Parts: sequence; C-alpha cells; structure tokens
Amino acid sequence: MEVKKDENSFLQNMKHEINHNTEEEEEENEILKKRISSHPLYGLLLHSHLSCLKVCSCGDFDSPEITNTADDLALTKLSIHSDSSLEATSSELDQFMEAYCSTLRELKEAMEKPLIETHRFMDAVYTQLNDIVLSSSPP
Repeated sequence: MEVKKDENSFLQNMKHEINHNTEEEEEENEILKKRISSHPLYGLLLHSHLSCLKVCSCGDFDSPEITNTADDLALTKLSIHSDSSLEATSSELDQFMEAYCSTLRELKEAMEKPLIETHRFMDAVYTQLNDIVLSSSPP
C-alpha cells in the first residue's frame, strides 16, 4: 500500500516537473520570437521568404497566398519599427539571421534555375515550331 502511495507521489512530482519545464520552454520560445521579430534583418528575412514563395507559385504572383503574405509582410515591417524597445542584436542572433537570409536567397536561386532553363527550352521549341509552320505554309 505504501509503495503505491510512493509511486503516485513520484508520478505527481514528475507531472508537475514536466508541466513546469513546458511552461518555461514556452516562455523562452516567446522571448526568442520577440527577439527575432524585432531584429533589424527580420524584414529582409520575410522578404526572402516571400521571394521563395513567389518562385514556388511558378509566376502566379496574384495568387491569394502570395498577396496575403505580402500584406502580412507590410504589417510586420510596421510592427517591427513601432516596437524598437525589444531590439535585440546579439552576435549569435545576427549570425543566424544573416545565414538564414543567405540560405533563403540561395534557395530562391536554386529553385529559379530549372524554371529559367525550362522557359528557355520552351521558347526554343516554340521558335522552331513557328519556323516549321511558316516554312511549310504556301506563299
């Protein structure tokens, strides 16, 4: 009977400790989110992300997802500048933001390359087909 009480007590303590750790993690995540969103490169990060989304949309720049993201980007830039009290510029965060922006820029270029090659190929095929049609038609 006493062993059962000890087990229950142990389990309750573990549950309490897990809940406490979870709350601390959530609080730390919120602080980190605020630091990132108030960083001077955050606007560039969002712009780079938006550029990647535009490439993924295969040129459909008027899609609702892209338009909404662009609107969110504008609102976020406004909120960044209005809350400069949270501006955090630690060297680790600076390096992370610069690396992330650079990685997104490289990703965009990597995604664009096959699209550009495909467009060139299709233009060449179209030109050849057009030449064939024009050369086979009676004068």
